[in-house]
Amino acid sequence: MDRSRLWHDVSVRSVKLLNILFICAPFAYIWLSFYSGQIYGGEFSMTGNIAVIVVYVLLYAVFVRIYDAFQISQVSRSELFFSQIIALSISDVIIFILLAALIRGLPELFRFAVCVLFQIIISYIWCVTVSWWYFKVFKKRRAVIIYDSIHNLNEIAKHGLFLRSFVLAGAYDIDEFRDASGNERIDQLKDRIKDAEAVFLMEIPSLERNELLKYCVENEISCYDEPKISDILMRSSRQFNMYNLPVVLVERYSPTPEYMFIKRLSDILLACLTLIIFSPVFLITALAIKISDGGPVIYKQKRLTKNGRVFDIYKFRSMRIDAEKETGAVISSGRNDPRVTGIGRLIRKLRIDELPQLINIIKGDMSLVGPRPERPEMAERFAQTLPEFNLRLQVRAGLTGYAQVYGRYDSDPYDKLSMDLHYIANAGLAEDLRILLVTFKRVLFREPEWHCGDENDTN
Repeated sequence: MDRSRLWHDVSVRSVKLLNILFICAPFAYIWLSFYSGQIYGGEFSMTGNIAVIVVYVLLYAVFVRIYDAFQISQVSRSELFFSQIIALSISDVIIFILLAALIRGLPELFRFAVCVLFQIIISYIWCVTVSWWYFKVFKKRRAVIIYDSIHNLNEIAKHGLFLRSFVLAGAYDIDEFRDASGNERIDQLKDRIKDAEAVFLMEIPSLERNELLKYCVENEISCYDEPKISDILMRSSRQFNMYNLPVVLVERYSPTPEYMFIKRLSDILLACLTLIIFSPVFLITALAIKISDGGPVIYKQKRLTKNGRVFDIYKFRSMRIDAEKETGAVISSGRNDPRVTGIGRLIRKLRIDELPQLINIIKGDMSLVGPRPERPEMAERFAQTLPEFNLRLQVRAGLTGYAQVYGRYDSDPYDKLSMDLHYIANAGLAEDLRILLVTFKRVLFREPEWHCGDENDTN
């Protein structure tokens, strides 16, 4: 690692550590000065006090990681601050419950509220200061994009954060580096990137990609590669030694019985609990839809789940009754879709239209986390150009998923498929919990047109 890279990593880690110390300091103060003396059965020893503070530090550190609240160069300043507020809020709620258990009563609220206020102020100052500092101190890196897909090139090259972090030194179509007979001129391409500090490889063929990856590693050039479907499938492989050779075994998704049992049990319990908590919302929404136009409250539509099984998905109706009378099955244009009713826009904005799918989860049609269920006709259409599209049917469809929390509303089918397969390759209880927690962030802080899925979309 060169000196400049070492300086960058040490500096960034230092400011992250400062954030944790500054955010946790108000809680440590009110705990040591007040709450530790309120504990039922007597004041804590110094070891006990330190243990409580360490628990709070670990809680905050875990949640800022889950919510990407330290991604200084990769998210906007507002999203950075919002992510920290969510991490901070969850940590404070958990520690407040712990305080209530230790005190055996309701903790004194004023001091805790003042503590939270100080934490929010500290977080805001940190986000503004560190964001300014990072782009002021660390110069933009020279980047080259090599592409075989103009769509992804445009998304990368025009992204605001890309322009803040990189100087685009060149963008090259891989097809320009082949002679008349189709042979690659890879050495010419290497010559174009030799002075770059970062290289983006966007859907280029495997042969050229492998050569460029090795060249970048050998020459200490950061390489950002967009993985292909086969690369994602390899992530779920098992590695072992066979006939004195290291090999990997790639098979169809086959989770352990323990994981499937716990996942199904969690789905049922959480879905039932959510139904009970949100039952007043169900009633109010149903009445509002019925009063608005007199049509049916629940919208049913054929969707696909595990192994291609067709089921009826339930949603609160957010579109006109005759929404598809003339157009048939089409992808929704999003928030500005003229077929969406006034009540529909409101319940979509609040994500209330998705709540009836909790019934699908209890029935076993869906899971809390998994690829969003597609309509059979849309899946058939996508499979014509993406033969691998049905690989996403290896698992039960989900209310939310990796593509919903990390993708965009207008992400193309290939990108959504890649993200769904990424989830399948890394599926587990920890991954499910992380996606559920990040979904909470996306519901509150959404990109334009983000939505879990509407009556006609492909989400």
